[in-house]
Amino acid sequence: MINIAIVDDNTAFLQEMKRDIEACKEFTADMVCDTYCSGADFLQADCGACQLVILDMQMAGMGGYETAQKLREQNENVVIAFVSGVVLPEPEHFRVQPYRYLLKSADADERIRDIEELLLETKRRSRGEMVEVTSDGEAQRVSVGSILYIEKTKRGSRLTVEAGAAAGRKTLQSNERLEEWYAQLCAQGFEYAHTSYIVNLKAVTKIMQNELMMSNGDKLGISRTCSKKFHQSFSMYFHKKYKRGAKE
Repeated sequence: MINIAIVDDNTAFLQEMKRDIEACKEFTADMVCDTYCSGADFLQADCGACQLVILDMQMAGMGGYETAQKLREQNENVVIAFVSGVVLPEPEHFRVQPYRYLLKSADADERIRDIEELLLETKRRSRGEMVEVTSDGEAQRVSVGSILYIEKTKRGSRLTVEAGAAAGRKTLQSNERLEEWYAQLCAQGFEYAHTSYIVNLKAVTKIMQNELMMSNGDKLGISRTCSKKFHQSFSMYFHKKYKRGAKE
C-alpha cells in the first residue's frame, strides 16, 4: 500500500489536489490519499508510514518546512513536495530534500504533469531501488537515495551514506571503482564535483562557485576541471525539481 498525504489549511485546495491525484493515470488501486488541515494534525497521525507528502509552505501554526523537518526524523525516504502560492525555495528548504516545489498558480496541465512525476518517483522509491556494495568478499544492499557522495580510494571507493536521524551518518568501503559508480548512477542524479568524488545532487543543500554543502553538513570543493559540467547538471536538476516564477 502506498500512502499519500496532502497537508494544507485551505480546505478547497485540499479537495482540489486530492481529486487531481486520484484522477491521475499514475494513481493505482494500491494507493490511498488522505488530507490534513494542519502540520500538527498530520504529525499526530501515522505520518511515518507515508510514501508521498505534499506540504503547504504557509500554514497557520506549524509551516510546511517545520513539518517536513519532523517528518524526516521518522522517514528518510518519503517523497516530499512543497506547494505555495508565493514562497520561493530558500537554501534551508533543501535540508529536508524536497523532490518538487509546486506553485498553486500553475495551470491544470502543469499540475497534472507534476503529480504524475511525483507518483512515478513514489513508486520508484517504494520498490526500494538499491545498489550492491561489495567489500572484501562481502556484499550489502544500499538504497540509492541514502547515498550522499562517493569518493575514490586506493583500492576502490568509499560511500558516505545518510543512515537516518537515529543512526547518524556512516561510510562504506567498496571494491567498485568511482568510474563504475558514476556509470551506474549518473542517470539518477549523481555528478562529478571533483575528479575524486561524485555527489548525489538531491542531497546538495547549498552551492557556491567553488564549494557545496551536503544535507549532513559536509562541505566539498568543486574543482576547476569539473566546475562547468557540475554547475550545468545542478542547474538542470534545480530547474526540473523546483519551479520558479511565483507571482507576488
